[in-house]
Amino acid sequence: MRFKSKEIGEEGLPLNLPVSAAFVAEHCPHLGAVPGPKGIFVRGQLLRTGDDLYLRGRLQGSLQTTCARCLEKAVVGLDFPLSVSFVARAEGEPEPEPEEDDVDVAFFTGDEVDLGPEIRDQILLAFPINPVCALDCGGICPVCGGNRNQIPCSCVAEQGDVLTANPLATALRKLKM
Repeated sequence: MRFKSKEIGEEGLPLNLPVSAAFVAEHCPHLGAVPGPKGIFVRGQLLRTGDDLYLRGRLQGSLQTTCARCLEKAVVGLDFPLSVSFVARAEGEPEPEPEEDDVDVAFFTGDEVDLGPEIRDQILLAFPINPVCALDCGGICPVCGGNRNQIPCSCVAEQGDVLTANPLATALRKLKM
């Protein structure tokens, strides 16, 4: 996902970049996700503003991962705007400290800009901490281990209130705040 700045003309460079499974595995290994059936794409335009470059577009597609509640397949939709300024800096010049409002500024040296780190950051920001297959996912029963989305479970009713069996929970209920 590298582009030579000299390839970008006055009208800009249109982008329709697929984000591969290899890219996600290499740059986001801890996500445990792969691109969905229709993939992930960066669509937009890379524009020249003097020596600097500006990326304007959208990150669209989906990621397949494991549901945090029931451990079945979950699909996380992605549809987010991209707006990043790539500022040229001289070879050997230290990267300046970013200011609070400079979250969409990246730096590049030479005549080549790499969009990969910015795309990775957007994927990581868009990915939920606990992805779920559905908002009303029942999850796994803590007693029998069955998937409550597939089979209704009456374990908690049969076992009684789980909190009353735990002496710590009973003590916490007696606390007055």
